[in-house]
Amino acid sequence: MESNFNELEYNGEVFNKIEGRNNEFSDLVFENCTFNRCDFTGAIFIEATFDGCTFKECNFTLSKLDNSKLRGVLFNDCKIVGVDFTKCDTFILDFEFKNSLVQSCNFTGLKIPKTKFISCNVAGSDFMNCDLREAQFTKSSLEESIFENTNLTKADFSEAIDYTINPERNKIKKAKFSMPEVLGLLKEFNIIVK
Repeated sequence: MESNFNELEYNGEVFNKIEGRNNEFSDLVFENCTFNRCDFTGAIFIEATFDGCTFKECNFTLSKLDNSKLRGVLFNDCKIVGVDFTKCDTFILDFEFKNSLVQSCNFTGLKIPKTKFISCNVAGSDFMNCDLREAQFTKSSLEESIFENTNLTKADFSEAIDYTINPERNKIKKAKFSMPEVLGLLKEFNIIVK
């Protein structure tokens, strides 16, 4: 399918195998649309709106979402590498990730409580100064992801692995963790647990 979108607004459409590599898309509005196996590697979305949309098996490697709106967006089995989510319109930012690779992404300073990262590989991503109250990282790997001055109150890390979270530099009140991975909370203290 061609990468060009002929209209400015789409509602309830299904897009299959869009080839959007390195393309620029401006001022497009997608409501309740589904994107299957689309390649947006290096694509630039400028002031685009995605409302109630689902992305399945899509590639967002080094994509840009400049001042774009993401509301009720699901990324399922997607590859999301090097995306700076702080460039989105942050007034209403609502998305979730399932079974996806979320690598080297920037979430610094975002207010994204209740965001779900379910069964994802969240590697080397930055959550500094984030509001992630009641977020879910269930069954996710968080290797080299950064949590610093992050509000993780009531966050759920059940069955999550490879995280390093310093309890003194993050809010973790009533957060849920599983054994033995909960020992990751002690890594910063350079102690030996037997």
